[in-house]
Amino acid sequence: MPPLLLLTTLVLQQASLRGSVISAEAREPLSLTIVTLYPRLGTQFTDAAGGFVFADVGAGTYLLSARQIGYVPLDTQIVLRADVPTRLLLVLRRLAVVLPAITVVGNPACTKPGPPDREVTPALAAVFDQLMENARRLQLLADSYPFHYRLERSQREVDRRGDSLQARIDTMEFSQSQTRRRYRPGLVVTLGTGPYSGRTVVTGASLLELADSAFHESHCFRLVGRDTIEGESLVRIDFEPADQLGSSDIAGAAYLDSISYALKFTETRLTRPELSNLRQVRSVVARTRFRDIAPGIPLQDYVRAVWRYRSSTQRTRVETQRLLGVRFSRPLPQ
Repeated sequence: MPPLLLLTTLVLQQASLRGSVISAEAREPLSLTIVTLYPRLGTQFTDAAGGFVFADVGAGTYLLSARQIGYVPLDTQIVLRADVPTRLLLVLRRLAVVLPAITVVGNPACTKPGPPDREVTPALAAVFDQLMENARRLQLLADSYPFHYRLERSQREVDRRGDSLQARIDTMEFSQSQTRRRYRPGLVVTLGTGPYSGRTVVTGASLLELADSAFHESHCFRLVGRDTIEGESLVRIDFEPADQLGSSDIAGAAYLDSISYALKFTETRLTRPELSNLRQVRSVVARTRFRDIAPGIPLQDYVRAVWRYRSSTQRTRVETQRLLGVRFSRPLPQ
């Protein structure tokens, strides 16, 4: 009789991690906080009660990070053991940045582009981080809760007396994934596709462009301080393309709420349009207003772009876009 081979299956119990995130000041739960477990174990939003769960995690040492707009980032090392569930309480404190008095310098030189140096300009680095946090939150929202949004677009011309001619109005619908694009030096003026097919498109200062590493390496950033726009006192951070760029690009400013650090406005202008295929254009300037589509997650609410031309016979063109609505594929945490 042949020998029997007995196979034993071992079931390894995995560790689990649960926790919640609250504010240090109010001791209230912080929903839609971004929580990440490194290495490569996922990123998620906290739920309405500030809770998060990482299930079936192997035993070991990990780095846990929590990011909430307007709060100091938290990174902590944790050790997980098999068969022992771990529960954590993460407490985030409000971010306090000492802002300089407002300083405005016309066309500053940009000879050393790149993200702000934390040792040299800590206040600028802190505000820059909050600008990036706005972008990370929007991107994670689109990944976790995919959505579509509708815009109303109006295009009109203005004559030399300032009279507005008849407007052409239409609507456009996008998924957030359709609007994701990479910034590339030399490609801020391109031919449009989809709803913009057949038209020349100038890249604006959207959240995704501002958060692009290629954008950082091609621009300098400067903390101006508090400034007023449309009656609101906001924190202003300027960006300017590197002097060595041999192409048209974009410059401008981002305006953040001075308490929550939510993005409220951006202003964009096209630099050196004569180096693009817009040689007949004298200037393109745009202002974008943002509003929250979820707590602490902004999307463009209104855009107004003005195109002016070198020829006195060409009329000024004004284009506006207004957000009509957002539709999520599944409900957001309440």
